[in-house]
Amino acid sequence: MSFILPFSLIEMPRDLKRFPLYPYSVGRHIQYHHVRPGGFPVYQIFLIRSGRGLFRDLATGEEAVLEPGTAFAYPPDRGHEYYPLSLEPWHVGFIGFHGELSQGLLEGIGFLPSSPPLRPEHFEECWEQVGSIWHTVHQQAGRQGGQVMQELSVALYRLLLLLRSSASAPGASGRLELENVRNEALQKAVSLINEHFTEPLLVSNLAAAVGYSVQHFQRLFLQEYGITPHKYLQNLRLERALQMIREDANTPVQDIALHLGLETNYFIRIFRKAYGCTPGMMRKRIHES
Repeated sequence: MSFILPFSLIEMPRDLKRFPLYPYSVGRHIQYHHVRPGGFPVYQIFLIRSGRGLFRDLATGEEAVLEPGTAFAYPPDRGHEYYPLSLEPWHVGFIGFHGELSQGLLEGIGFLPSSPPLRPEHFEECWEQVGSIWHTVHQQAGRQGGQVMQELSVALYRLLLLLRSSASAPGASGRLELENVRNEALQKAVSLINEHFTEPLLVSNLAAAVGYSVQHFQRLFLQEYGITPHKYLQNLRLERALQMIREDANTPVQDIALHLGLETNYFIRIFRKAYGCTPGMMRKRIHES
């Protein structure tokens, strides 16, 4: 199952020397075009669950195609962009991390330089490990003291150990792609959501568009993605809202809600439920940091 886990920033440890390896951000979601001219402040690892995308180094122009079952690492403060290449949703898991051991560990497991992308033998375990780190962060929201940071550091180290045993298994790509394209109707439904998530969408209309009853469609969608179509759509809108907040500190909350096809009060309510604060508070937190 592929759970959609929104982007989360992790509180930095107070004593950095205690943790030579610690996570900075984590998530798993459907990825769209993203450009970072100044790079990201920490090391990043990307895991590709489904779909195909392209990653470009803005400094050298070097490109890498990221396919299902592959993993890719990238250093901090280096300009880059990435975007999907296929109609199938580009489902990406990612974790950003820092610490004095980061570079040495990535080089030691052959992840830097990470071109071409590697194909971890234990990809599913790596994928679940990213989800486990995300859940630990959210279960301990507001209480990320030394003990929690130690748990996160250990979990991150375990992820790197799993990646270390990477191997190019013959036929693995074909098997993963077959698994990820089992249901063309669901792919079409997800594509419709991805293309029209800023418009009013009804689950009944999506079900009709792919030729299923509403109940059967929702059951299939839940089995494949681990989330209902309505929740998937809501998470997509919230992810876009976060992106708009990060990109422009001056966009009014009402304009963000309007862009997402939502009523302002409802948007604020679901945002607070998802992230524990209002869009205005999130904007302040992000831009002050």
